[in-house]
Amino acid sequence: MKYILLLSLVFYLVGCTSESPQDKLRKLESERDRIETQINQLREQIALNNGQSLNNKLTPVTLQQVNHQPFQHTIKVQGSVESDNNILIPAQASGVVNKIHVIEGESVEKDQLLAELDGAILENTLAELEINLELARTVFQRQSRLWDKEIGSEVQYLQAKTHKEALEKRLAATREQYQLTRITSPIDGTIDEILLKEGEAVGAGFGTIRVVKFSELQVSAQVSEEYVGQIKVGEPVEVHLPVLNKRFSSTIHTVSNVIDPGNRTFFIEAMLSAQNEAIQPNSLAVLTVTNYQNPQALTVPIDVIQRTEDEEFLFIAQAKGESNESLWTVKKAVITTGHRAGNDVEILEGLNQGDHIVVRGFQDLADGEVVSVAQAE
Repeated sequence: MKYILLLSLVFYLVGCTSESPQDKLRKLESERDRIETQINQLREQIALNNGQSLNNKLTPVTLQQVNHQPFQHTIKVQGSVESDNNILIPAQASGVVNKIHVIEGESVEKDQLLAELDGAILENTLAELEINLELARTVFQRQSRLWDKEIGSEVQYLQAKTHKEALEKRLAATREQYQLTRITSPIDGTIDEILLKEGEAVGAGFGTIRVVKFSELQVSAQVSEEYVGQIKVGEPVEVHLPVLNKRFSSTIHTVSNVIDPGNRTFFIEAMLSAQNEAIQPNSLAVLTVTNYQNPQALTVPIDVIQRTEDEEFLFIAQAKGESNESLWTVKKAVITTGHRAGNDVEILEGLNQGDHIVVRGFQDLADGEVVSVAQAE
């Protein structure tokens, strides 16, 4: 008999020494959970047998039912107001500014004359060419009539024709050159800036007058590459202009497919359709972009989620039965979270429609513990 007991002890010690610390911990934790569950069940049974209420002894909690609801996640980025029709008109010829016909803030039409450079020399040349061309045309017409009657030589006819055509080409070229001294608006818009002064000389290519078309403004911004694929053309966006304290609703109409290697961002753009002359190009804008939407999401307050190194979890409560509606059993539910919006977090896995989660009193709860419901929301 002693031999059998000794042999059993040897086998037990061998089994214990071969068991890893992790296995021992899991067994002890499992045993602890089982014992805690039995203790809670025995307490409840004793209280019910004695006709007592556990409400004053159990942890009071507040519950909230989880239901499907629309959920969206947004990001905010800073951008600026821009305009494709923001044009600084260059001088196409060199000369002295004779006359400026507009003032800043004035509305202008396409091809309207804005300013003139000194073109006196070209005007004199034009006058001279027009007189010479008139004479050349007369000579050619007479020479042509004579040639039709076979009077005169062919050389005379060809010389008159060539001289007339050469003057016509020279006159056309001089007129085009003269037009370069006249600064006109390329678009309908508003005079935003005048960089000229009457009497000053300007060179060809020098910026003279800026014209902006305010009805075709857009807002552009750079977005972190973290959101690549989440922002799409047609997604709603809210544009806030802090300087005007105004907000506009728009949609994304351009999303760049290229990442800037310098700052790891990509480009987005939204149109500003609002007609407001107070909006100025290069104004600061804040874009609130919707990058995710779920019309049937399950969400919970972020502060009810507890975390360990390996998992995120919260507590779900289930009623003990109709005989005692204030007694509930809580269950630990491991969850997978999604996007966060404000104080709400989307739950992707671990919850079902209609579940009751513990939103107050969850800090010291254990899996399987019986609690009293102070309030159900």
